[in-house]
Amino acid sequence: MAFFASDALAADTTTSGTIEPVSTELSPEKMMFDNLMLLAALFAIFYFILLRPQQKRVKAHQELIKSLSKGQKIITTGGLMGTIAKLEGEHVVVVEVAQGVKVRISRAAVSEVVTGDSASGEIANDN
Repeated sequence: MAFFASDALAADTTTSGTIEPVSTELSPEKMMFDNLMLLAALFAIFYFILLRPQQKRVKAHQELIKSLSKGQKIITTGGLMGTIAKLEGEHVVVVEVAQGVKVRISRAAVSEVVTGDSASGEIANDN
């Protein structure tokens, strides 16, 4: 009698000690359930690795935009650095980038508020 590994995998021992073959056929319902479980697992991984951290960053940026006030030193998404001179309405900020030079930008363009040691000094001039 020939013994193959597939026979061992497709066999089950009963209480009487005899080996009986186990059905290895997959029903359409079983295959569909397996596919749905795989899709659910992929969605969960996608959510926790990509979507959730992005939502946290968006929420933090919205809180930053709401907390802007006159006199704060900021950096815009374009790299422009300056001090908030005035808040105009809900969507516009006037930023002083140099002495006497003011620029109107969208609040959404503010990427970060500079605090600590880097905010105490003026922007370095490389000339």
